[in-house]
Amino acid sequence: MSKKKSIGALLALWAIVFAVYNLFVFLFVVPWSPVFWISYGFMALAFVLQLVGMYLSFKEMSVKAIFFGIPLAQFTLFYFFAELFMSIVFMIFQNVIWTIPLFLQILLLAVYGVVAIVSVFTRDTAVAVKDQIRESATAMKLNAVDIELLCDAATDPELKTQLRRLAEAVRYSDPVSNDLVADVDGRIRQETLALQILCEDGNVAEALAVCGKLQRLYVERNKKLLASK
Repeated sequence: MSKKKSIGALLALWAIVFAVYNLFVFLFVVPWSPVFWISYGFMALAFVLQLVGMYLSFKEMSVKAIFFGIPLAQFTLFYFFAELFMSIVFMIFQNVIWTIPLFLQILLLAVYGVVAIVSVFTRDTAVAVKDQIRESATAMKLNAVDIELLCDAATDPELKTQLRRLAEAVRYSDPVSNDLVADVDGRIRQETLALQILCEDGNVAEALAVCGKLQRLYVERNKKLLASK
């Protein structure tokens, strides 16, 4: 409901601004030459693009989406006022050849279009990377919790020590994941599952061997991630 109210307020505000703009140009700007209508058309388009730009900037109401949408919103506002200035200038000085305002306003619109596309792509990519990092970090924390639970349940002193060391290795591992360590991550998942089964079955010797293997896998993973940065 809050989002709908915000959208409604934005539309109402823009309708009022557009109405005042129309009142100004049609009451005080004469004549209505081709230069006037070219400038008016591009300004009307700027009003529409302002709404579209704001929607694309803040269509997701999460904090990170809004944060990464700010550059697009700022540039959309910059384009709006640049077009407003240009359209008013050409409406006042209508004695120029109509191709000049047409070319300049198409050029301004093209620059805005390129920047808007790049901004949306960059925003979506940044949000996706943030989501991937968060998911990877959550997976790491869950692995550490699982191993800590195994450590709490272990009765063998040596196994308890190795599980505690392994839990620390997991906790301080790089949470980022990429294609370079996808194979290592897969082996870690397999070995962790095997470790849980061995601990539940009380197979201390094999559980110790798997602990050592997992520690080496985390070292390998961290080194590969470091090399890829």
